Amino acid sequence: MSKEIKIAVLVILTLGASIWGYKYIIGKNLLKKSNVYFVDYDNVNRVNISTPVKYLGYQVGFVAAVTPQLASGTIRLTLDLDKTMALPRGSRADILTETFMGSASIILTIPGGCNGDCLPSGTLIGGKNLGILGSMVDKDDLKTYVSILQEGISVLVDSLGKQMATEGTSDSKMAQAIDNLTLTIDHLEGLTGQLQGVMASSGKNISRSIESLAGILDNVEASNAEISSMLRDLSVITRQVKDADAQKTIESLQASLAGLQATLRVADTTFTGVNMVLTDIQAGKGSLGKLVKDDALAENLGALSRHIDTLVVDLQERPYRYIPLKSRRKTEKRDREP
Repeated sequence: MSKEIKIAVLVILTLGASIWGYKYIIGKNLLKKSNVYFVDYDNVNRVNISTPVKYLGYQVGFVAAVTPQLASGTIRLTLDLDKTMALPRGSRADILTETFMGSASIILTIPGGCNGDCLPSGTLIGGKNLGILGSMVDKDDLKTYVSILQEGISVLVDSLGKQMATEGTSDSKMAQAIDNLTLTIDHLEGLTGQLQGVMASSGKNISRSIESLAGILDNVEASNAEISSMLRDLSVITRQVKDADAQKTIESLQASLAGLQATLRVADTTFTGVNMVLTDIQAGKGSLGKLVKDDALAENLGALSRHIDTLVVDLQERPYRYIPLKSRRKTEKRDREP
């Protein structure tokens, strides 16, 4: 065999193994025969390819394909079942939602054995989506639960009716609340009657007040022209006062600016003199300039300062030296004393 033939055979074997492995993963064993049935649903929520098909809790197949039927508005599922699962007439395949968040599965309902009239492979069978409630509770159990719930609600309603009907004899909080509500409504009716009486007795006074208010409004409307004239005069006076205040403010500001300019001129003159003094000092003119520029003079002044310090210290320690004495011996004697 040539290399090309060997490569071709290897590729064919690899493709075959891949297809068989994929089918085996989704539950289809190509080495085993199977029966295929079709089911149409209005809704196949959570059903996908490889969704398990179960009979009495045991997986007997899987969903091989999901095909939309646009003409009928349904979804057709292809069920791939074991060869031993030959369905009789009347068999159903319902979608069961096992949990609220989990996946779904296909549950087979088989009425009995085939007895020689099994449905051939490729037959369309019936089925529907049971939904969450139908998946969790059977129809008979659901009727039982509803009956129990109805009985409980009936007993509760009867108990509430008895407590509400026995006026003044029940100690329950609900009966007391209803009695209090009744008293509140009675008091509210009395209050409403009193309010109607007050309104009836005060109706004439309210009418007179409204008539007086109408007269006042008429007077105001008649005096509208005078009020408008007064407002215009007040506006003119306010404008004049505002203009006078603005003129005074401007004059005061001009005087302040003139004073500020004079101050700036004096400051300019002062700064000019200081600048000239600093220039002379920098040039070494005058005593201060010589002191700044002449190093010998600065050193002499330092030496003079040190001598003065020595003289002051000696004057503080031996003042008798500077007091006129008649004998020099006494001075030397005082120096020898500790």
